[in-house]
Amino acid sequence: MKSIRKPGPAARPKTHRCAVRIGVAWPWSVLAGVLMLVQSTVFGQPLPANAGAGSAQPMDLPGTVLAGAAMRAGVRRCYPMINAVSGRTFANAEHTDVVLDWDRTNPDGEPFFSLSGLDYGQASALLSLTTAPADTGCTVLAERISSAPLPCKDVARSELAGYRASPLVKSVTVYTNPARPRETVTLLDAPPSCVIVRRQVHYGSRGVGMQ
Repeated sequence: MKSIRKPGPAARPKTHRCAVRIGVAWPWSVLAGVLMLVQSTVFGQPLPANAGAGSAQPMDLPGTVLAGAAMRAGVRRCYPMINAVSGRTFANAEHTDVVLDWDRTNPDGEPFFSLSGLDYGQASALLSLTTAPADTGCTVLAERISSAPLPCKDVARSELAGYRASPLVKSVTVYTNPARPRETVTLLDAPPSCVIVRRQVHYGSRGVGMQ
């Protein structure tokens, strides 16, 4: 697999750069709404009806640098999901930067890997988005990595009410919620900050919203 640009003889990945200004704030549970892993009237919105369902219909124009790169790479079946997820997770970012890997010999039949940097001016975050075509749609693994300038116990208290805490290793705790079976939130104590990893999965073998 190769990156979206090939910088001459060196085999190091090259990034795409794009400045975007979108006046939509990042909600804590935006991935849940985008991937339809939970039903929420506060956060997120349903995906388009054809998200992850192939490319029988004309594809929407890319709304982000990530979606544009996926389209140019030849991704079709998972493109609607990439466009929908990135369109919302990139919201309110002042600058974005992406690094990609995919199989150039079969871009639409193999997984597509991406890591996006999100610059909000006063803070930054990462979005790791992996898609893989499935028989009836598109399987998606999305992880958003950010940090908060306070102890993890305070993050859990304010943001994870109703979640069950399970220690993983020293300074790392995984939070789960039965109402969101395909979501985990992992907190890593890194004083004076807390690293937050929100991980969600959507399986293409199941209908959207049936997780």
